[in-house]
Amino acid sequence: MAATERRVVTARRAFAAPGQQVNGLEAVPEGLWLADQRDNRAYLMDYEGRVLTSFPGPARNASGLSFGSGSVWVAANVRPAVIYRHDPGTGHCLACLPLPDADRGGVHGIQWRPYGPGERPPAPAPAGPELHPTAPAGRPNAGPGASGTLWVTRPGARRIDHIDAETGDLLGQIPFPAPRSHGLFWDERDGTLSVAETNEGRIYRLDPATGAVREEWRIAGCEVHAMTRGADGRVWIGDAATNLILVVEPPAGERAGTGR
Repeated sequence: MAATERRVVTARRAFAAPGQQVNGLEAVPEGLWLADQRDNRAYLMDYEGRVLTSFPGPARNASGLSFGSGSVWVAANVRPAVIYRHDPGTGHCLACLPLPDADRGGVHGIQWRPYGPGERPPAPAPAGPELHPTAPAGRPNAGPGASGTLWVTRPGARRIDHIDAETGDLLGQIPFPAPRSHGLFWDERDGTLSVAETNEGRIYRLDPATGAVREEWRIAGCEVHAMTRGADGRVWIGDAATNLILVVEPPAGERAGTGR
């Protein structure tokens, strides 16, 4: 591992999270989607901390949340580790994706991404004849590539999985260099993946193709669990130990706009 820079920044308190123990965040234009690992609800808050909507879900020990393909995705850090997909308007659970090697490794954070220009979805399963043509079977999903991808931190296995968001098929894996990976965000500026390590508050900026560490920095002033980055450059932190939402402001001159 060759980190090119190590800096320390301080997070400031923004507001208290709803629920009991925040453990998943995603910045969107309307505000922050949040997952709570004790009441197992998903919340949408504006950037002042006001709750706009919330819904319960089947995830237990909800640890990680993302938004994409018109859905809210919530990870359940249980055995087997799974990700649930929800309609953001109604909270209705649309799908359940067991993770690869679901009984080992756990799950602490997820990040939705579309397929990139060089990424090809896995081939669909071969179509077979209907056993009962008068009552044809339903389809388990819409097929690989229909809903983008998910990056998933697997702390017990010290790796990050990349899966198809529709089928759960494994697309790839990269190593993680520390024991307790947690929240993560994709940086649109350079195509890197930044992942938090909770024990020491370190943030690793990774090459998503190889897992190579491009940069390592640290956030002081909180215990980093959930993490997301808005379009304005602010990094939002969910501290499960205090149930607070904190924010790290971008360097002067880098902030532009609001939301994701």
